[in-house]
Amino acid sequence: MFPAMVIAMLTAITVWWFLIQRLKDKPWTKQGVVPTSTETVFPSAPKVGLWVFLAVVSSFFGLFASAYFMRMRPVHGGLEDWAPLAEPSILWINTVVLVLASGAMQIARNRADSDDLRGVRGYFTAAALLTLLFLTGQVLAWVIVTASGQYGPGNPAYTFFILLTGLHGLHLVGGLFVLLRTTARVWRGVDKLAVVTRGRIRLSVQLCTTYWHWLLLIWLGLFALLLST
Repeated sequence: MFPAMVIAMLTAITVWWFLIQRLKDKPWTKQGVVPTSTETVFPSAPKVGLWVFLAVVSSFFGLFASAYFMRMRPVHGGLEDWAPLAEPSILWINTVVLVLASGAMQIARNRADSDDLRGVRGYFTAAALLTLLFLTGQVLAWVIVTASGQYGPGNPAYTFFILLTGLHGLHLVGGLFVLLRTTARVWRGVDKLAVVTRGRIRLSVQLCTTYWHWLLLIWLGLFALLLST
């Protein structure tokens, strides 16, 4: 119960911090670059597509969470091979790292919204490095759990642990491809980029930030689930 409360508090603090960052940036006072006809037509499609994708994948994770509970507490009995998994403490460190990565993405978005693409560089690079650190920590958590010798493929708790963290990690890897591609474009001579190209980079930064915030919330939910059971 206590770990779940800690995760809930961490989630609330994270959402509060993101809101404060947006308010401090005062988006209602920004002048920005006047969008071209190309920018006004196309940005809505990627945003809608992303939200549809997030809704579908959220349902997907929800189904796995339901299966987790059903497998842990079988209704008809007979499946009493569930042994609670002692989650390695490194998962707490990984959680903090992912919070920092998402925070760096938010600051990068604030800079991009202000048309400060040079300011995006460092924070986007930091987010990529922190994400790689998180993924490395997740693999290390697998190694620690496997090396303990108390769990194995025969234990469904172990299987669900690998499955849930692995699926979350795969979504991060997919997002890294877009993040790194956008980072490479930002590191090129931004002052020489056309207005439309700068608009597309800003859109990519916005989409990446939304995706990272969503992955952070998904992970906080998964972590709370693992700790509470």
